[in-house]
Amino acid sequence: MKRFLFIVLAIVFVTGCDSKTSSEKITITVIGENSSSIQALMSLKKSYEDTHPNVIVDFKPNTFDDAFSKSNQDFANKTGLYDIVMQYNFSLSSMVRNDYVYHIDDLLPQVPDSLKTFEKNLFPNQWKEVGYYYKNGKDKKEGTLKVGYPFAALSVLLMYNKEMFADVENQQAFKAKYHQDLNVPTNWEAFYKTAEFFTQAEQQTKGVCLAGGTGGFLYYEFMNFLYGMNGKIMDKQTGWEGNQNSKIFLNSPEALKALTLYTSLKPYNSGDFSSVEQFEQMKIMKKGKTAMALVWSDILYPSLHAEAGFDPRFAFAPVPGGRSIALGGAFFINKQSKNPKVAAQYIIDLMQPKMQIALAKNGLCSGSQLAYQDPEVKKIPYTNPLFTSLKRGGVVIEAGPDANMISEVITTYVQKVWNKELTPQAALSQAQAEIEKKRADIYKTIQ
Repeated sequence: MKRFLFIVLAIVFVTGCDSKTSSEKITITVIGENSSSIQALMSLKKSYEDTHPNVIVDFKPNTFDDAFSKSNQDFANKTGLYDIVMQYNFSLSSMVRNDYVYHIDDLLPQVPDSLKTFEKNLFPNQWKEVGYYYKNGKDKKEGTLKVGYPFAALSVLLMYNKEMFADVENQQAFKAKYHQDLNVPTNWEAFYKTAEFFTQAEQQTKGVCLAGGTGGFLYYEFMNFLYGMNGKIMDKQTGWEGNQNSKIFLNSPEALKALTLYTSLKPYNSGDFSSVEQFEQMKIMKKGKTAMALVWSDILYPSLHAEAGFDPRFAFAPVPGGRSIALGGAFFINKQSKNPKVAAQYIIDLMQPKMQIALAKNGLCSGSQLAYQDPEVKKIPYTNPLFTSLKRGGVVIEAGPDANMISEVITTYVQKVWNKELTPQAALSQAQAEIEKKRADIYKTIQ
């Protein structure tokens, strides 16, 4: 059934423009994090190769850290080991500024417009976040251009234990204590009350499992609280915008409220906060003794899906606060690739609506809005909240040359508050001062 999807997608490329003749096998090597995104692509590898007999797609799934370091090393050394690099928004600035990757339109002059109509169905803000950049980094008034198409559209969702919320005794007790019905929280104050309520010593249950680990986990999680309470890091719409003169707003009343609430969840939290990342968080949730967690959408399919279906104990909702992360990553074509046009053809094929639907059924968090309207895709329990989250967006994740530094500084100071080494006010003041100083140093090096 899957084979026909590729048959109708023949693109008018002259593969002879690449390094091999049309009679030879061409291998396209794809590197990315070993997540549901690349696993979904791998599930259709045979179908693609059956209908494109001259093409071999060689996937290199790696850990997050290894995919990042190997692709960066390949770029820096100009070795061309990887034709397509699947990377996230924080890599966008570096790859474009260093001229490591093609702008996708440079490789598509012969593709008919009919095969690019999928562009109108992409989540526009998410695509801009992961696949656009300045035409000229030194003169940003020149505007932006397309660099790549999104391989996935990711968000953070509220995962909750349906059995704990549906329990009649819990509903009655919550009503008696708070004088309101027990519902899935839609604002952070309700989230706090719900976490407090479900922390019950006699039942050995906890209200929430927060991911306080390094490597970005705490940073991404806290950004939901910060922006959901009307705070911000900088005044911008996408993570890669800004320059050395951008003002930092971390030391603000809104951020103080967010940090105070976040760290006040400590008595209700499962796990060793500072060492919990997404996989440990999922293990804790699957034990069935924790009510809620904020989880990345791309971990849900591999963690909760089995041959019999999805784990029925859990359901999903957009995170509280009215704003959501709308991130993911893009396909970037290496300028050292020996077959860039064939690589571009493969990406164009993948972006077609029928392919996006097929990939979504296999666990991809698609960047195409059409995929979320498919009846079979709608049966996946996170589909509707993910669609809502990607549509609304509003949480800006840093993606400029200072992105990693900002993530690390915020992580350090939130952990200090969690461990009662600093007050929230002192932490925000010191974090802002450190970010401002380090940003000045970073921008001196890239002038």
